[in-house]
Amino acid sequence: MEEKNLAVRADADRIYWNAFAAFRLGAGAQRAVLDYFGSAAEAVLAREEEWQHFFGLAQGLTQRLSFTVAEIERVRAVRQRNHEEELAALESRGIRFVTEEEEDFPERLRSLYDAPHWLYYLGTLPEECPQLAIVGARRCTPYGGAVARSIAKALSAHGVGILSGLAYGVDTEAHEGALAGGGKTYAVLGCGVDVCYPESSRPTYERILSAGGGILSEYPPGTSPLACLFPQRNRIIAGLSDGILVTEAKKKSGSLITVSFGLEYGKTIYSVPGRITDVVSEGCNYLLREGAKPVLSAEDILEDFAGFLAERKKGKRRRRKEKEEALEHTFTAAEKTVFGCLRPGPKHIEELLEETKLLPEELPRVLQSLCQYGCIRRYGQAYYGLSEAKTGSDNWF
Repeated sequence: MEEKNLAVRADADRIYWNAFAAFRLGAGAQRAVLDYFGSAAEAVLAREEEWQHFFGLAQGLTQRLSFTVAEIERVRAVRQRNHEEELAALESRGIRFVTEEEEDFPERLRSLYDAPHWLYYLGTLPEECPQLAIVGARRCTPYGGAVARSIAKALSAHGVGILSGLAYGVDTEAHEGALAGGGKTYAVLGCGVDVCYPESSRPTYERILSAGGGILSEYPPGTSPLACLFPQRNRIIAGLSDGILVTEAKKKSGSLITVSFGLEYGKTIYSVPGRITDVVSEGCNYLLREGAKPVLSAEDILEDFAGFLAERKKGKRRRRKEKEEALEHTFTAAEKTVFGCLRPGPKHIEELLEETKLLPEELPRVLQSLCQYGCIRRYGQAYYGLSEAKTGSDNWF
């Protein structure tokens, strides 16, 4: 009963946090509203006169907290909506909403002093495995783009998640490199998750989702990509990462804003050296002079992540063994026989017939059952093996 009550309360909190997000207030205004009303729910449900009193106080306290007529009208309009229907409509479009109070909220963000109170996302949230942010110039050189793509590909193939912002240039190259490496990549947007910006990145946007990655934003769906939103977006990229790599950047650029946040959060900063005559390498060379770790290949980053990756690998093997043992209790005798034959490696169906002594009409049914469990796969036309056999990875399911 207690768990049910907690779930009901979490759903209610999510409804009102979503409505609060629709106010589209800046960080300072959000804090002021929450301090005054006590919670998102109380702010959304407050009477009009309470809000008028708050607006008056805010105007009198400091000019920086004054609200425009448009903001006041937006708050009023949002409070009059059907908040439950609004959240249900988002979820029906596949857009998920998670608040800082929920277990699924990324742990890396939870401890930040300026963490977002919520996230909207399509697909999945970044996993607990090592995550590297790769950022750089929108107008990168072919060399800068190629470096971002190749390093992202190599890291992705080793199980490192890749974070970036889906922008032109280095961001898109980083996402595409991660996809080419067979791993997951995550794009943090300075607009709503349902707004692909730039539109030219639509193919990458779609591939990120189809490959099991995610599109994230703290801004409500439908929010347009305004310049003022991107610096705040960069703090989420930095916060979700374990390190930040800059491949090409001017000395004054959004990439260095991401680095500044990363330094505040204690992240490792990596930089690709560039020619001293190249404007797009000024930022990278400046970072190196200030103490960033130079990166000449993915190995320079992997050596720092080796401990994380080894621990993750050990944990995945342990979980796989636990799942395997649990599932084997549900296997029929025939399924156990076939599964045992496949442990050494993939085998042709004719080999399985010979080794298992099952009837020709029975073996296909057993193979289909094991495939549905997710513990074996078919490779090619007539070969079967354990799910991880094709790549040698530790992903058992």
